Amino acid sequence: MKIITSSQNDNIKLIRSLSDKKARAKHSLFIVEGVNLISDMPLGYAKELYIAESKQKSLMPIAEKLGIEPTIVTDFVFDKLSDTVTSQGIIALCPLPQKKEIKGDVVMVLDGISDAGNLGTIIRTAVAMGIEDFISINSADAYSPKVVRSTMGGVYYANIVPFSYAGACDALNNYKVAILDMGGESVYDFAPTTPLALVIGSEAHGVSKEMRERADKVLAIPMYSGKIESLNAAISASIVMSAVVDKLKK
Repeated sequence: MKIITSSQNDNIKLIRSLSDKKARAKHSLFIVEGVNLISDMPLGYAKELYIAESKQKSLMPIAEKLGIEPTIVTDFVFDKLSDTVTSQGIIALCPLPQKKEIKGDVVMVLDGISDAGNLGTIIRTAVAMGIEDFISINSADAYSPKVVRSTMGGVYYANIVPFSYAGACDALNNYKVAILDMGGESVYDFAPTTPLALVIGSEAHGVSKEMRERADKVLAIPMYSGKIESLNAAISASIVMSAVVDKLKK
């Protein structure tokens, strides 16, 4: 079993570089960190596995489950790899997924979602609802360590394709496009049909001018108390997806 003892090891340098988006694109790789995330990973998804020396005995069952012989890393060196405050002692190196054609019955359009936690939660919720196609426009990188953690494994099943506004509109040519905005029709009164694209705008600015011009429908979440004007992007997206998918399944 291979053991790494130096922070100057080429593999260690590569993993550390993958916290940067340009490096992920250059090497077509990203990292996944954490016991639960890696334990729940589909077979064949990870390329390599790295385990902290002190956690070798307790974490070997995960390596065996995934069918990967891990590389052991001394604790001092492993701490330099970890993106979390308290490392769980395991990191997987994964190829960036091949982008597929956008063709789902329901598609999520991520229109300027810059917050990693919000983006990860939207991906996680969408996959749970059976929505796996995403158009990403000017949004955070879905394969950054923080977004990956926030998806809680949803990223494994998501087809996330970056587009320009023009490219997104072309890809959605056959879709009815519904944007989320406070001035729209109640999502609970909306009768959805497929193919449908749901657009969630940025936390600071909402849906972009380009997507507003493309929209066939404007949807809103009713605020019954009158005390709160809006919800954050992830909560709003979750409510809308739940309402829409529930109606489509009936």
